[in-house]
Amino acid sequence: MSQIRIMLCRVNEKNPEEMTEIASYDLPETDIRKLDPERALDEMEATLHKQGQAVLKRALQAQFEEIDRDLVEAYRQDFSP
Repeated sequence: MSQIRIMLCRVNEKNPEEMTEIASYDLPETDIRKLDPERALDEMEATLHKQGQAVLKRALQAQFEEIDRDLVEAYRQDFSP
């Protein structure tokens, strides 16, 4: 059996093939035998919604960390001796 994994990576501008993994998320496996046919879609949508929020949160954190690092570096260059 296979599993779906979502990976967040930083891509090097100069070499798009060079990526650094920031985070990865494995989507939970679903045992279809345990699903209630009347609620299966709702349960799966709720699970995927939670996973999507976690992935988006980490992506935004990574973006903010990168911006913060760039701003700190620019500040240091402006005031270096």
